[in-house]
Amino acid sequence: MTMHHSPTVILGAGLCGLSAAYHLEEQGKTGYLILEREQEAGGLARTVTYDGFSFDRAIHVLYPRERYASDLICGKLLKGNTRNETRRSYCYTAGTYTEYPYQMNNYGLPPAIIVENILGLIEARYESGRHGPPPHFEAWIYQTFGRGIAEHFMVPYNRRQWAWNLKEMNYDWIAERVPMPDIREALLGALQPPEKRHGPNQEFWYPVEGGIQALAKAFLSYIPQERLWLKAAVAGVDSQRCEIVVEDGRRVRYGRLISTIPLPVLVRLLGETVPPAIRQCAGELKHTTVHAVNIGLEGAELAGIESMHWIFFPEEGTIFHRLSLPGNLSPWMVPRGCSSVQAEISESVHRPCERARLIRQSLEDLVRVGILKAAEARPAAEGGRVRVAEMVTLDPAYVIYDLKHGQNTRTIREHLSGLNISPRGRFGEWGYLNMDHAILSGKAAAEEATE
Repeated sequence: MTMHHSPTVILGAGLCGLSAAYHLEEQGKTGYLILEREQEAGGLARTVTYDGFSFDRAIHVLYPRERYASDLICGKLLKGNTRNETRRSYCYTAGTYTEYPYQMNNYGLPPAIIVENILGLIEARYESGRHGPPPHFEAWIYQTFGRGIAEHFMVPYNRRQWAWNLKEMNYDWIAERVPMPDIREALLGALQPPEKRHGPNQEFWYPVEGGIQALAKAFLSYIPQERLWLKAAVAGVDSQRCEIVVEDGRRVRYGRLISTIPLPVLVRLLGETVPPAIRQCAGELKHTTVHAVNIGLEGAELAGIESMHWIFFPEEGTIFHRLSLPGNLSPWMVPRGCSSVQAEISESVHRPCERARLIRQSLEDLVRVGILKAAEARPAAEGGRVRVAEMVTLDPAYVIYDLKHGQNTRTIREHLSGLNISPRGRFGEWGYLNMDHAILSGKAAAEEATE
């Protein structure tokens, strides 16, 4: 096989890898090559369409906090193809829909639960700082929100989303992701309907057409086709020769390697040259799998949730922990006069599931919570409303911030730095990065590669 040479090689054509390539182009550094194992680019930011119903690979919305990311995404890449939305998200507990975030919007809940939640929050504020730093994520929840909010929402929901023992997780990652209520806000939110929204995604953007994959396609319009190898799964990385072996036998010699593939996979591809201590760190990295059950329905009626964007389900009465309605992100996502629902189910060694039954269980649970009637949850050909019922599995999906996460990832990154390898993006850095963070990570990698 012919040996190829490239000053910079990028492993993975998700948003981070595409951003790295885009920014190298911006700098006039055209000596790079992207290797992508799938037959199309985009990574998690891809959209699939069945019979006119489109679904992202789990819900994705855009709410960049940094000006550069906002200008790049909305002002250039998706210019003219974005719609601004005010978030309409809810929590389903005790048979009631309350606005998200739960800790600030208890209006409509049974009075006994409201009392538990507010008193617990007051006690948590009174006790704040008396017990020292919490030892794990679950303790952080109790110390921050109090027993009521913790047990009615925060603990059960996070157990379902992460599919992990919260006592084996840290909480460093959560600082800017969960709105912290003060007592006055919590009281007002219990006595009256919400007057304002809270949290970083209270306003967000979404493509008018193309689903979230429109963002990946926008990056591709700036990247020459010959610099992207699709269906180019990597079989091995020889860090001593700075050489990559592709599964089809092609070889690529690089000067610098930007890796956006999962960090433990990269360590495995480096083979026996990796010290045992580094392999051990990689073996201890944790993640969850997410199954997205995509359901397309005839008719727009959905028992009162028609206007919602997404809903959180902390209770064990449903197989899914979150539902989203793609047609409310953009009408392009559903055929006219139809609706769709995407159910998300997390799986791990702590929370296994029967994958073959997830579609059927999701439909049954939509009936259980009153979103569909039993007769509607049948295929349209049999007199029901279901035109599409498919499932996509994301593995890995969420990185688990276990108690050794920081130590293990730092150790691996330090080793890779000495090999001129830069791990970037959600799975390269093994962190909880939003899409804008992944794009900025790719930008930083491109800047490093040109130093």
